[in-house]
Amino acid sequence: MEQTPKANRVHIGFFGRCNAGKSTLINMLTGQPIALVSDVVGTTTDPVSKAMEILPLGPVVITDTAGVDDTSQLGPLRIGKTKDLLPRMNLAVYVLKTEAAPTKEDITWLSLLQQQKIATLLVLNEVGSVTGDAYMAANASVLERFALPYIGANLLNNAKQSAILNQLGAMRPKDQEEEHSLLAGLVEPQDVIVLVCPIDSAAPKGRLILPQVQMIREILDAHGMSLVVQTDEVASSLDKLGVTPKLVITDSQAFEAVAAQVPAHIPLTSFSILMARFKGDLKTLAAGVKAVKNLKSGAKVLISEGCTHHRQCDDIGSVKIPRWLKQAGYENLDLQWTSGGAFPDDVRSFDLIIHCGACMLTRREVLRRLEVSQEQGVPIVNYGVLIASLHGILDRALSPFAAEL
Repeated sequence: MEQTPKANRVHIGFFGRCNAGKSTLINMLTGQPIALVSDVVGTTTDPVSKAMEILPLGPVVITDTAGVDDTSQLGPLRIGKTKDLLPRMNLAVYVLKTEAAPTKEDITWLSLLQQQKIATLLVLNEVGSVTGDAYMAANASVLERFALPYIGANLLNNAKQSAILNQLGAMRPKDQEEEHSLLAGLVEPQDVIVLVCPIDSAAPKGRLILPQVQMIREILDAHGMSLVVQTDEVASSLDKLGVTPKLVITDSQAFEAVAAQVPAHIPLTSFSILMARFKGDLKTLAAGVKAVKNLKSGAKVLISEGCTHHRQCDDIGSVKIPRWLKQAGYENLDLQWTSGGAFPDDVRSFDLIIHCGACMLTRREVLRRLEVSQEQGVPIVNYGVLIASLHGILDRALSPFAAEL
């Protein structure tokens, strides 16, 4: 609770062949022995991530990966895990030793990073007398086509530490969270925002969930005022308030009960819808709800959660949404689920994708999932948008964003 959530940090992946110097570089940049360094090939097996603050980048997650040329028995599995990381990476650092020309694995991975549109810095680990500039000149025919910024450095000292960090800072991607705001255009100084936070069996003990905490902080940053209430307290709280709130934000699961208590002239939306706007593309997710009415018996639906929490007895993704769909007349659906970082590359067999608010995913990861869905012609909708639609209040829930839709 005291640190920037991982989903809101810049994610930087370090890639390269075995013993290229990835772990050494990470330790040099951070000034900490984060990654295990050894001459033994394949020392880094599974990806190792560390959340920390690095100036001038700010809050980041640094991930060390296994060598892209790992030929051990478990090599393919390790390389597969490294590939699974790509959708969440904002920046990449690819390390090459200047003692050897780029291999086919290097070219394959540099091409993959480029295809994934991940801003990449090439760090040339200067070995012996071969400088980074000399290496680039000697291998121009292979590397020029990638047009990557590069820095040559002796990774055994920190002489180039500032240069590498400054270069990474200058490469800040546009798909990171801090370029956006959850309540952009919705709150001004002295505005009163009512937050409806149900405390039920699914609520984490002793704390609020991340979107609720983030919302309170943004209201404070904007010099607004937040009133936090539970579902059954909405009507009485509005009566006692004495002023008309600028906006009421509720947990999507309580949409129906809250909408019945909030007068029609007061704007109402949900944490999930605001998160969809913040993390992804609300216009796309709002359009996806139109596909719900076309669902037939046996239709295949993917319900995707960004977090990996233990499912409660009344879990929203595995229990409540299926129940609401059934109550709305959509029966005998073929429901499938994914959670955490898992999301299929091929979704063409699905008739609809229902995605959570994605508070635990990076914006890049969400945008990639939307891109996959759109490229393959599969409609995708957000939890909050779907729930509002199933309860007949979609227009009201989206009205605060009418100009954007």
